[in-house]
Amino acid sequence: MRGAIAGIVIIILFGLWFFLAQRAEDDPAPPTPEKQVESIVKTPAEPRRPVLADTMLANYGTDESSGKEDFRKLTTFLDSVFLLVKKRDTADYATNEDLALFLKGSNPHQTAFLSADSPALNKEGQLIDRWGSPIIVHPISRKLLEIRSAGPDQKPYTEDDFLWPNST
Repeated sequence: MRGAIAGIVIIILFGLWFFLAQRAEDDPAPPTPEKQVESIVKTPAEPRRPVLADTMLANYGTDESSGKEDFRKLTTFLDSVFLLVKKRDTADYATNEDLALFLKGSNPHQTAFLSADSPALNKEGQLIDRWGSPIIVHPISRKLLEIRSAGPDQKPYTEDDFLWPNST
């Protein structure tokens, strides 16, 4: 019951975040010349705009979380993104790298759900588990992916792997 309530809360928060992100992208009226000069002079470096994963993947890969918890966070995050992006085909993100690009903004909404400096990405831009192993992405159908973490032994397809869907 708690899991269902938490899932509903996450979906509501995700929807609210998505709505606010879309509104923030609407350009206001262009500034007057005086305002333009003022903004050039006074504008500090623009802070990085937070993305959905910043919240949903908080503490990912840290001592404050476990491998199982990290994998649950990642798959809940993916579930939430896929609930929002209805027009999609797993052929567009059939590899780890393609899925990471999809999450960073190469999607029908052109919305970044994952920042380039996310702890869930390695230097090569691949989604990784807490042990630094690339997540294995396997399309099952046009709408369904299987996601696998190699687990603590960092060897895929062994008993300690985490699997989604069907992960315990």
